[in-house]
Amino acid sequence: MNKLEVQVKPTRVHIEKMESVLVGYWESDCWDVRLCPVLNKIWTRNYVYLKFDYISNPHLKREVKFFIAKRLTEYSWSVESAWRGSIIKHLMNFIENKHSHISSFMDVPKDILLKEYKSFLYKKGKPLRKKGDKINSDWVRFFLTLYDFLFHFYDEREETEKDIWDVSKLNIDYNEASSIRLLNFEQVPSAFKELLKSYIKERLMVHQSLGWGSVHNYVSQLTRFFTFISKSYPNWKDIEMLSRQDILDYIAFLRSTPMGGTSANKTLYSKQPPSDHYIYICIQKLQTFIIHLQRFEWSEAPAIPISKLVFSEDMPNITLSRRNSNVIKYIPDEVWEQVVSNIDQLPSKYMPILIILEASGFRISDVVSLKLDCLLQKDDGYWLVGDQTKVKYKSHKVPISKEVAKTIKAQQELVLKESTIKTNPNNYLFPTLSGLRVGKPTAPLSLSRNLNAFAAKHDITDKNGNLFYFNNHAFRHRYGVNLINNGMKLLHVQKLMAHASPEMTLVYAQIHDNTLRKEWEKSRESGAIRLDVQGDVVQADLKQQAEENGLELEWIRHNMDSIRLDHGFCVKSPKLNCDFLNQTIEPPCIKNNCRSFHVDQTFLPYYKEQIAKIESDIKIYKKTGRTRSIEIIQPKLKRYQEIVDGLKRGDGIFGLDKGRREYVGKDREELTQNGQ
Repeated sequence: MNKLEVQVKPTRVHIEKMESVLVGYWESDCWDVRLCPVLNKIWTRNYVYLKFDYISNPHLKREVKFFIAKRLTEYSWSVESAWRGSIIKHLMNFIENKHSHISSFMDVPKDILLKEYKSFLYKKGKPLRKKGDKINSDWVRFFLTLYDFLFHFYDEREETEKDIWDVSKLNIDYNEASSIRLLNFEQVPSAFKELLKSYIKERLMVHQSLGWGSVHNYVSQLTRFFTFISKSYPNWKDIEMLSRQDILDYIAFLRSTPMGGTSANKTLYSKQPPSDHYIYICIQKLQTFIIHLQRFEWSEAPAIPISKLVFSEDMPNITLSRRNSNVIKYIPDEVWEQVVSNIDQLPSKYMPILIILEASGFRISDVVSLKLDCLLQKDDGYWLVGDQTKVKYKSHKVPISKEVAKTIKAQQELVLKESTIKTNPNNYLFPTLSGLRVGKPTAPLSLSRNLNAFAAKHDITDKNGNLFYFNNHAFRHRYGVNLINNGMKLLHVQKLMAHASPEMTLVYAQIHDNTLRKEWEKSRESGAIRLDVQGDVVQADLKQQAEENGLELEWIRHNMDSIRLDHGFCVKSPKLNCDFLNQTIEPPCIKNNCRSFHVDQTFLPYYKEQIAKIESDIKIYKKTGRTRSIEIIQPKLKRYQEIVDGLKRGDGIFGLDKGRREYVGKDREELTQNGQ
């Protein structure tokens, strides 16, 4: 059902809510801007009054006044934006001439009102578009904003029943720094709209196998597929009869249609020919969708199994994602020096964001989501404290300089001075204090836009003299590169950057020093260890161990989660029985010098902790005279110390591709199921 087909009406409850707002100053039919409760500066413009007394229909007057009062009191409009009496008067003159007896704007469908109002404006000589642009004029935009506001205010349906979902009403975790707040299903063909909404709801809210950042791509790609199917089969209401030929026809359609579609609307990909990456994404999202329907036995699912609908040959042979690439773009020193030289020319609101971004290694979304109390002073200096939302680390801390701390203090003072509990209810360090995003963190995209405009204006170039294009995440890469190139240990960098593994840290923060890179590769081959038949700690060659156990190396890497033990990896083939499985007194792999036992640097904390416990026990045994206990436990201490010493001789990191390295648990399972 389209939004225009949904009828919403004001109830007595809605009227009471509106009247509860329209009290005091807002109750009057003549608002004096100089007395406006939300005016925070001296009014210098000529027009002072915003009048509503000419509106004879009391129901419509209440709706208009309520709309403007809410926009002002929620700080999503400035006073200057609201005090436009001429625009309001033209709309109300049109309504009262054409629909004088309606009791709400909702009594007339939006598309009918819009068409009639545009005709009215045209006859009055008022613009329908902004001059030289395709954007609606202020006259049209005011009507659209008013109508949509009232529609959503009166609409009492569950959020997922609507055609536009507001993430703040879905009761799911999401990053408030995101500028994407709405999920729109309006373009989905009506026959398939409820199917797609049910699928998205189940994955987003029930299984939680999709995040808010990914769900828009699914809606976009599947809308494209359903539009194609609707034109081919106008009477279909499901895809039960979908055939292999339909898939081939769809792929041919994708190959022959620009990525932005054939619409005249200007988009990022308008008229661009389809890339292999684009084709891959379209097919993959469709394949995942069909797998879901068939796995959970939806009645709308295709009767033909997915294995006979979509073949691997359909997928372009590409590297799908930058996650699988070791080529990392970061901000080199020569570019950063140019930024610093001209930083006073950057809009002042972005300067502290940029400084913290470069100094902390935080992701941009985590920087703009910092709270006012993010600065911690300890005996050893200043620390920045903030959540790492991607990996769900709370109160992550990194050390910062006095200069950066000074910048944060200045920002704290500014926000405390300019914000209120209404404009910054969540105590953000970088809040949006007006407009539709009032109370939310500063949008990350606005920083990159301003940075690139700044770069163009001041001719900030790379080492080859080309204009440098800024990506917010490149500052995080710069942080990691600088730490590693300045000699910080890998595990310390890992901790500072809140990474899940040392290997992830090394690839994430690209190393420029070729010598250092070669040394790391060398240590990677020799740093992991195992035990030989005599029990001596020796260098471990994972490839050799895989061959000895009749396994493929890629199988081991793909199944790291399942073969990981508390004290190392078991690379024995699952087809072979473990002779030591029932031994529990001491880790049997170590006790029996198992050749399938493999340890790398990621287990260092475990062994150090075990050694500390054993040493503590030995102290107790000495005090109590338990010499026999000491004799029994000493060999274990010696063996564990040998393992630690062996690991310390190299960095011993092996295993996962970057995509799986950055995800764990359910995220990694999903990547595996999707064939990534």
